[in-house]
Amino acid sequence: MEHGSVKLLLLVVFCVSPWQVAATTTANGTGGGGRPRVPAVLVFGDSIVDTGNNNAVLTLTRSNFRPYGKDLNGGEPTGRFSNGRIPPDFLASRLGLKDLVPAYLGTDLTDGDLLTGVSFASAGSGYDPLTSTLVAVLPMQEQLNMFAEYKEKLAGIAGEAAAARIVSESLFLVCAGSDDIANNYYLAPVRPLQFDISSYVDFLANLASDFVKQLHRQGARRIAVLGMPPIGCVPSQRRSVAVDAAGGGRECDAAQNRAARLFNAKLEQEIGCLRETLQLQSIGYVDIYGVLDDMIADPGKYGFDVSTRGCCGTGEFEVTLLCNQLTATTCADDRKFVFWDSFHPTERAYSIMVDYLYQRYVDKLL
Repeated sequence: MEHGSVKLLLLVVFCVSPWQVAATTTANGTGGGGRPRVPAVLVFGDSIVDTGNNNAVLTLTRSNFRPYGKDLNGGEPTGRFSNGRIPPDFLASRLGLKDLVPAYLGTDLTDGDLLTGVSFASAGSGYDPLTSTLVAVLPMQEQLNMFAEYKEKLAGIAGEAAAARIVSESLFLVCAGSDDIANNYYLAPVRPLQFDISSYVDFLANLASDFVKQLHRQGARRIAVLGMPPIGCVPSQRRSVAVDAAGGGRECDAAQNRAARLFNAKLEQEIGCLRETLQLQSIGYVDIYGVLDDMIADPGKYGFDVSTRGCCGTGEFEVTLLCNQLTATTCADDRKFVFWDSFHPTERAYSIMVDYLYQRYVDKLL
């Protein structure tokens, strides 16, 4: 799958603003009560943070069917690519906002939903526009367009001044890049003809920097940009190798992991430059590579038994449409698995990752 003290959200007048009321009374809960640390969380990126936008997109890259979501809302699939909650949900809960972050599209959003944050992310998307085109999902630019529309709705609810304040004090989460490497550069024929891998990750990091600049121009001031995970070690990207005469095994794809590390180094550098040029200390790079890599390499340390395959089906290739209740059974206990399908972690793995990252980054970003 670095950064101010927290400004408490006080209203220095004799009434309470509508967004402040919504932050503590949303239908999804308050994530443990108490005053929220930010007014909202706003999310952009790919399947790691898509809470259901692809349900409303004409694409095969979706998960609004069982067994996805089997441990959430009585087992009704929501379009999250896991068995339960995913990172935006855990983050919003830790921030005291709500327990589930709704998707912006295809959802009957309440005023409270809009006031406390939504996800614009689309599974299969990436910084490279070609990545989303290959699987017919929402490109990052379209996610920005939806955010501009969202701001108009927010102003209609809270007024122009309050809406601008909500945006400036909210936490923005950006997570993309994995599909650019796994499903574009190493799968489609176009980009390898145009770039060597070092040039391609530079291209991606520059696109990521441009995306953050656009968010800043639209009013964002607290932005967490996630690096890439050890993409070569997710089950679907592992390579079958001969181990000995008795059988074979599946190793991480070293080339994809090198690409992820190259991208992360370049992205961290770009975010550091933006922090200086925009004179904004609350833009930060978040390293997710290390914690997931350790979880995969030493699953027992985190209470897991299996980290090389997913819980759905064989766990080696089932993802999206191939992970379905008709052709793929699920493991007996998904809490023992790091991965739910062949590409995405389980709810428990996500929970551990968010707890780890929250402690190390959030105070620096708020």
